[in-house]
Amino acid sequence: MKVEYMTFYMELRRREEKGRAEGLAEGEAKGTAKGRWMTLMELVHDGVITMKEAAKRAGMTEEAFRKLTTH
Repeated sequence: MKVEYMTFYMELRRREEKGRAEGLAEGEAKGTAKGRWMTLMELVHDGVITMKEAAKRAGMTEEAFRKLTTH
């Protein structure tokens, strides 16, 4: 019984660690995307690049990029 409990506990820990790692990776990806978008917006605001160029660099249409700027 003790061995079964320990095996179950180890499996729970493994799943917890895997879930935590996946969550961290997802959070980092979202943070990186948001940071890139914010940088592009600042470049547009400062007149360094056009809205069209920023949208292209973000990999979206100009219309979609403009919608993001209004939120």
